[in-house]
Amino acid sequence: MILKRKVVAVVFAAGLVMATSPLIPAFAATGAVAYTVQAGDTFYKIAINNGVTLPALEAANPQIVNYAAIVPGEAVQIPLSTYTVQPGDTLYTIAVANGDTLPQVEAVNAQVANFNNLMPGNVIYLPLTAKPQPVPTTTPTTAVGAASAPTAAPAPVPVVAPTSAPTATVSRQSVVQYAQSLLGVPYCWGGQTPATGFDCSGFVDYVFAHFGITMMRESHDQATQGVAVAQNDLQPGDLLFFQNTDSSASLYANHVTHVGIYIGNGAMIESSSLNNVGVIVVNQVFSNPYYIAHYYGARDVIQ
Repeated sequence: MILKRKVVAVVFAAGLVMATSPLIPAFAATGAVAYTVQAGDTFYKIAINNGVTLPALEAANPQIVNYAAIVPGEAVQIPLSTYTVQPGDTLYTIAVANGDTLPQVEAVNAQVANFNNLMPGNVIYLPLTAKPQPVPTTTPTTAVGAASAPTAAPAPVPVVAPTSAPTATVSRQSVVQYAQSLLGVPYCWGGQTPATGFDCSGFVDYVFAHFGITMMRESHDQATQGVAVAQNDLQPGDLLFFQNTDSSASLYANHVTHVGIYIGNGAMIESSSLNNVGVIVVNQVFSNPYYIAHYYGARDVIQ
């Protein structure tokens, strides 16, 4: 998808002394371009398509109250750093040195008429790049529809695992909104960041860590945290657990192999391995025969 952009910040660093280091340090943002939200966009998709991290994109847009509720036509600021071209530089070598792809650097430099004619002293924009993170070595619980192949038996499941208290009062709606801002992040077995993708429990871990709540890494352990919640008492932000959704279930005392976050009105948000779709919203969970058959219970880790 070709993104429509309009440069809204003039590079004021053009008169600066030529940089002595190959690149300006990451997150030394000195400019921005405006991106017009398109139909189907999420904050995550915009960040990935522009080669910036999700936290950097959020920080550059304090005017947006709900990152999960952006609408087509809305303006989003894409944060950028600047780089002064050195002798021998090409756009490709600059992109590689900054951890970007060539199309990403070209996309944020609409003001450059000829990318093959860069001159020393020219100033160009660079994305605040989302660096890949290593995939965890622990054996995670897979999401619904995925077959797992654990390499070793898990540690004994604790009877009760306390959830660390958040650093401040957590709004349940804030948890839902933050989870929804990650819609579209692809599924990755063992993944627990937007850069790598998420499995089901990695997604839950990442969302609640944003609010200072420490979760255990795998869904069968997460099912021991917090307090049990009856189905009729569910609130947004509660965790829904499902058992026997893959072949690893018999390895765990509670047979829990999948988890999602309840978002209200009978819906949940999860990272699903089905066709590697990743983070999606499942509507009418308790009217879905599959989820009904595998439902284990719910836990409140916010309280």
